[in-house]
Amino acid sequence: MDPRVERTQSAVMRAATDLVVEGGPNALTVDAVVLRSGVAKTTIYRHWKSRDDLLAAVFEASLPRLPEPEPGADVETSLRAAMLYSVNSLRDTEWSRMLPAFIMLSQHAADIIAINERMGWQHNKVLATLIEQAAEEGLIDRDVVVDEAIAHLQGPVMIAFLAGLVPIDDRLAESVVDRFLAAFQPSVTRVRDVPAGEHR
Repeated sequence: MDPRVERTQSAVMRAATDLVVEGGPNALTVDAVVLRSGVAKTTIYRHWKSRDDLLAAVFEASLPRLPEPEPGADVETSLRAAMLYSVNSLRDTEWSRMLPAFIMLSQHAADIIAINERMGWQHNKVLATLIEQAAEEGLIDRDVVVDEAIAHLQGPVMIAFLAGLVPIDDRLAESVVDRFLAAFQPSVTRVRDVPAGEHR
């Protein structure tokens, strides 16, 4: 890419991202981007067909993408690293401010729906691979339903973020994995609590 074009696109994206972070999607207008970036409106429209295309580009560029596990790492370590990454992405100031609007728009805006589906597919692919590996190695039940297991990992973190009931920190990531491993431990290792005096 021509360095001048790259600088122009970068300036527009930086201005557009700042507007969304500061004021939400409604704050992103082409006129506002022109004022903040110094890039001409005709130039902006040369790269993005509409204001909605630019908004979609902002979300696409800001999405957290769950890293693949480190080569050679054991599966439990990789699970903990994945959940720590998820927690850290919600501590990122830009993404945490954009996420509520992204969730809302992903219910009805076609471009955002597509972006959300791509993000979900990428995250679920990484987690599904880890869950299947954990089942094969006997860390969790071999009969685990992968989609259910993914919900047990991702759900508590997202609810904690949206509800604001507990800190979004390393402790939360560790707790989610601990509870996940306890809930899906292999059936042969589960011990039923027996009340005093009851015969087995």
